[in-house]
Amino acid sequence: MKLYRSGEKISAICEACGTVRQATFAYRDVPFSDGFGVVKDILVAVCDECGEIIATPAQSTPAIKAARETAVKPIEVSLPAPFIEALDLAAFRIDPQATTEFRKRLLAYYIHRAAESDQPAERLADRVARSGERFDVGAPRRRLSFKVTPRLNSEIDRIIEKSNLTKSDLIKSLVMQIDEDILQPKSPHNMKELRRLAAVASA
Repeated sequence: MKLYRSGEKISAICEACGTVRQATFAYRDVPFSDGFGVVKDILVAVCDECGEIIATPAQSTPAIKAARETAVKPIEVSLPAPFIEALDLAAFRIDPQATTEFRKRLLAYYIHRAAESDQPAERLADRVARSGERFDVGAPRRRLSFKVTPRLNSEIDRIIEKSNLTKSDLIKSLVMQIDEDILQPKSPHNMKELRRLAAVASA
């Protein structure tokens, strides 16, 4: 397999020019097509006529994959304040030294767990239906905003497709699960595992 170097020439089809053009390999920052993230300083073939990127050599593929895995997508929902308060209180119970960043890690843990679970999707919706029993659903609303990796975003999409919940209701259901697991029991069974997660998050 050929290892290309900056300054080398190839001929390739340029979609912008609509024909085969000479191109020169150079290092460029390349944004992802979905607008989320950019891979920096990778070797690509640039059209000598229009300056558009027209080819990417195989040697740049690992850098693209690594950048894609760490790219982030914004998640934003509006929830009654008690849901966010419960999430923050659970994070505090796990680790009083944890920063607000741990709020996201805790949610991510439960998103991943729900995506991998064999439990019926109806349980997620049932928690939302029962939310008024413990939470003041008429309280002022607050915005919860955080960023997730493409992998976690795809897990959210998979759960939503399976459960037919909105993104807001999914987060409500997960917070209720966190409440059941961490806030209500006197001795949460998974506290040791969650404290390891908090330690990693603050490392």
